[in-house]
Amino acid sequence: MKKVRKIQMLMGVILSVLVVLIVASIFLFRFNGKKDSKQVSSTVSVKDSRSQAKSDKDTKVKEEEIHKLKDQLTDLDTKITEAEALVSKLKEETAVPKLDIESLRNNDLSSLKGTWRTASGNEYVINESGEMRSSWLSNGQKNESIVELKASGGKNSQNPETVFISAWVKDSVAGGFVVVAVPSGVVMKPGDDGKLTDKSNHDEDRLFAGQQYEAMLSKPEDVYYRVKPDTSKLEEEEKNLAQLQAEREAIKTSLESKEKKNTN
Repeated sequence: MKKVRKIQMLMGVILSVLVVLIVASIFLFRFNGKKDSKQVSSTVSVKDSRSQAKSDKDTKVKEEEIHKLKDQLTDLDTKITEAEALVSKLKEETAVPKLDIESLRNNDLSSLKGTWRTASGNEYVINESGEMRSSWLSNGQKNESIVELKASGGKNSQNPETVFISAWVKDSVAGGFVVVAVPSGVVMKPGDDGKLTDKSNHDEDRLFAGQQYEAMLSKPEDVYYRVKPDTSKLEEEEKNLAQLQAEREAIKTSLESKEKKNTN
């Protein structure tokens, strides 16, 4: 009987210990679960915070890039406007007018404006009003005179596509001669029964000058051709303008692309 009681008591103790162990295990499991849950929640919160910070930083960088591109466009627009104005000015300064025969016949001599020079070195500088400064070499010395011009009006029967202009030294009754304005593509009629022909450059506007028609034809080296202005500066500025415009187009395309991505 005593042995049975001892066994029962021992079993009771063992059961009590088991219950205590089970309860303790459950408590520890719940505690660790809550702890892990808190750790996971904290980790997720940190990750979300970092992700938001990175997103904000990326957005700020994109906005700064867009702002920078807009500033570059504004700067280029100013440069392009200035370059266009300079190119326009240079084009005007280097423009070469063509001989306007109808206007010349009406004594509008503006299409003669500019510098004309012969192969032998003689030179005419004509202003808009038709006043001409004539310079030539004689015995190694340069001579100059101011010459007044006046178109005779009407068509010349021998060379109807040209204009004969009366010329005389200013403030002088002597020294009169004729200047013949010949447009490019026009060939002067032969003289001296066909023995003298127009040997000048027919592809250029030109001026014949003298007192006799045959004498004008006999010396092609004394035919005046318009001196072309130096256009190297114009060409340089046109290239610069084209480069600025290309640069602007590239920046504009980049800006539009970034703005589109930023709104998506």
